[in-house]
Amino acid sequence: MSINASGERSGGDEYRRALAALCHRVGTTLDATGERFPYVYDRENDAWETTEDGNWCGGHWIGLLWRAAAFAEGQASMDSERFERAARDHTEMMRTYMPRDSMFCGMNFLYAGFRGYDHSGDRGLFGLGLEGADAMRAAFHEGARQIPLGKLAIEGPEQFRGPDSEHGPPGDRIGAVDNLYTAVSVLWRAYEETDDPRFRDTAVSHADRHLDWYVRPDGKTWHHAVFDESGALERQYNELAHGDDTCWARGQAWSVAGLANAYRATGAARYRRALESHVGYYREHAPADGVPRWDFEVPNPDEEPRDTSAAAIAAYGLLSFLPESDDAVADLRAFGRDILDSLVGNYLVTDSEDDAYGRVTQGCFNRPGDYAVDTELVWTNYYLAETLVTVLEP
Repeated sequence: MSINASGERSGGDEYRRALAALCHRVGTTLDATGERFPYVYDRENDAWETTEDGNWCGGHWIGLLWRAAAFAEGQASMDSERFERAARDHTEMMRTYMPRDSMFCGMNFLYAGFRGYDHSGDRGLFGLGLEGADAMRAAFHEGARQIPLGKLAIEGPEQFRGPDSEHGPPGDRIGAVDNLYTAVSVLWRAYEETDDPRFRDTAVSHADRHLDWYVRPDGKTWHHAVFDESGALERQYNELAHGDDTCWARGQAWSVAGLANAYRATGAARYRRALESHVGYYREHAPADGVPRWDFEVPNPDEEPRDTSAAAIAAYGLLSFLPESDDAVADLRAFGRDILDSLVGNYLVTDSEDDAYGRVTQGCFNRPGDYAVDTELVWTNYYLAETLVTVLEP
């Protein structure tokens, strides 16, 4: 694997410079977007596309603001107060908007709530994290043993797979590979905070169904599973992949992160085995530098964009959740470091004289819908920043 442009593994100093670049980017992005939420970068107009409420991913921006506040405080910079104020203001906007029956409520309230509390000690934010966990438990479909998508309308093309596609099934009858991370992670945290077994039991039940419905024999994943009112599986299909025989790279990464977190929380070998199969597939099908195309098996891959957000999520899952003390996952963690080093060395703009200083390039949000296919994505920046902090402050 090519680790960075010079073929060398990154180290602590390079990681610190990378984190500084990302936190600088938070500042310039806040200057540009103000009260709105950055979403995806419009390269043609050289500006962020924004939303007023964060849409599905506002917690990533809030998390970046808290991270930048902590970094600025360490540098004795007055920007720390500015970033904290913006984090709190954006939290209130997102709190008001976020549909409680959406799978994304769990992830966003984990970041804005529990992780905001970790930065600030604010018990009100702790309560927001618990509210997210309660919402995910309430949304859980007992028959399907799944937290469904819900009804949040994701910002993007009207037809998510493009103008010739059809709208998908109702949000309360469809699950997603994303959910094991986006919906379930807040449940693990709530259980660890409260010892309430209802949070743990919901998380385990969802994770076990995930193994049945989304993990394929060769280690790749399905994107969606549709179930009937009783919860019986009707069909599986891929929405954001090239086709049903291929594999959406970011979906694979979400599953890597979700399984790594499930293994951390339980120590259950079944989650580790599934994780190993995912990483084996990833290694086999990704380019030499570990940053995949938007689909691992898309035809003519050299003509297709990569997705650094998939790589960032995978590295985050492998390094943030897998214990350093566990020899059984040492190889998985080492692969996470390889991906991290590639992102830092090859895709992050670290030249402080460059107007794009701190940007992570080559993210691909929605290739089938031809939307934000080769650009900066706010969630990529978040997962790279959090992974760097994990490595720098174990």
